[in-house]
Amino acid sequence: MHPFLLDELAAARVEELRREAARERVALPLLRPSPVARAARRSLHTFGYLLVGAGLRLATAGERQGHAGRSVG
Repeated sequence: MHPFLLDELAAARVEELRREAARERVALPLLRPSPVARAARRSLHTFGYLLVGAGLRLATAGERQGHAGRSVG
């Protein structure tokens, strides 16, 4: 099969899948998350930021101490 035909078939399939996904998206009712779900998501976000911040502090603390722990061999 010619490469241009394959590109056309792939583009047509992608467009078909996009239309199908858009149809399904419209069919779903828009539900607002419950207050409990929102609070849980917010606390998970906060915990993630805490972990990232702690990791960055550890990484920068290691840089400030220098490479004293490494031996040149």
